[in-house]
Amino acid sequence: MTNTTENNKRIAKNTMLLYVRMLILIGIQLYTVPIILNTLGIEDYGIYNVVGGIVTMFSFIGSSLASGSQRFIAFEIGRKNKEQLKNIFNTIITVYFVLAIIALILLEAGGYWLLNYHMKIPESRMYAANWVFQLSILSFLINLISIPYNSVVIAHEKMSVFAYISIIECIFKLIAAILLQYILFDHLITYAILICLITVIIRSIYQIYCYKRFEECQTYHFSWDSDKGKELLTYSGWNIIGTIAIISRQQGLNIIINIFFGPILNAAHSIGQQINGVITQFINNVYIATRPQITKLFANNQTAEMWNLVFRSSKLAFYLLMILSIPLLIELDKILNLWLHNVPPYSVAIGRLMILTILIETLANQIIGAYQAANKIKRYQIYSSTIILLNIPISYISLLILPSYPLTPYFISVVLSIFYTFSIIWNAKKELGMNILKYTKHVLLNVIIIYCTIVFTVWISITSFSPSIFRILLTCSITIIYSFAAIWTLGLDKTEKEFIINITLKKLHKK
Repeated sequence: MTNTTENNKRIAKNTMLLYVRMLILIGIQLYTVPIILNTLGIEDYGIYNVVGGIVTMFSFIGSSLASGSQRFIAFEIGRKNKEQLKNIFNTIITVYFVLAIIALILLEAGGYWLLNYHMKIPESRMYAANWVFQLSILSFLINLISIPYNSVVIAHEKMSVFAYISIIECIFKLIAAILLQYILFDHLITYAILICLITVIIRSIYQIYCYKRFEECQTYHFSWDSDKGKELLTYSGWNIIGTIAIISRQQGLNIIINIFFGPILNAAHSIGQQINGVITQFINNVYIATRPQITKLFANNQTAEMWNLVFRSSKLAFYLLMILSIPLLIELDKILNLWLHNVPPYSVAIGRLMILTILIETLANQIIGAYQAANKIKRYQIYSSTIILLNIPISYISLLILPSYPLTPYFISVVLSIFYTFSIIWNAKKELGMNILKYTKHVLLNVIIIYCTIVFTVWISITSFSPSIFRILLTCSITIIYSFAAIWTLGLDKTEKEFIINITLKKLHKK
């Protein structure tokens, strides 16, 4: 059996595990969100999310290093260099502890000032908001120093462990939401306390597992390898631009919305983010399962195989998103009414625009894995991520001019996403030698034609029915049937079809 076949089977297995995890998490989240919304109320729900968003704005400090940590750990695993792997892990841990101290200082100074002097929060809820802020900082710092352990699990491709721990975390959050209904103390403060306790538990589970299973995690001590540390910080330094761009669009936009419109619209933004989060989980599983392999293929100078994996996983990510997004775009109004009952104003429009943004960016997101593997992210971050960063200043200026149009920032996000996607693809030709013609033919045109065809077909098929649960089920069924038929006939090449047929036959033979 060839290494390529082994890698494909591992990727397929890991992807399936991650999707089982995802379905469980989505089910729990769908049940949890309306409980929290109804228990806290729309105003407190908006306050919790926007105050937590202030802390999340600083998560670029850790997130910018997360992909770098995974990349360098996976790189040394691919080279089978155990001593260097230990050295890398110790250096990464040291970096994160230093960053945690810096983040604490920045948050206590800048975040407190922003919350208490510039946010639109009712005076009666400022005490609770400050409690949420401090507990959010504690949860953030715990998550920050846990990132190296998460990176080790992903780099070793132990996706079953990653899936199980994620499910445990989500179950704890479900229990917290249920308990919240029966606690008489201030619900906003209580919920923040419960989430902080869950963070401590999950961080402990990751650390104990890594200590027992991975040699590089067993002999940790504070150390600094100047060469590797400099390489990691240089890599992550450029990565910070991209991380700030994504976070600013999510949380920075939420803060701007609060400044202009208050916590009620923050609740609508948060519902849109919940939908965004579900969809992002859906496609991130493909990235998590394939990016360690992309890095290892590059480390072994197997660039042709790497690009084949990038192209195929790009299509897979978009096809999976397609199946989920079409029913959501068409039926989101009815779905939110059935799900939440008390839907915050503008939730439907914001949700649809966020879905459209994800669809556009998924066309090129997997190419980022190739940038990371080759450690050539400087130009990509300068050009592509700067485009996303423009969202905040353009949105702020637009709302100053047209303060009565709260959807303006979300339309701006869609337009900027188009420029962002094309910049990633164009720059990949210069930096990585990617064949743009091949990518356009086998990925872009392929998925765009299939998507537009299915949207049109589904819409025509259901227009004669009035909005209802039956129409939602019909839309989902038609989308799935048409999608699988179109993907098999038009979306897969001969090699991909043969791989799927062989895997299916082997499974049936074993049974």
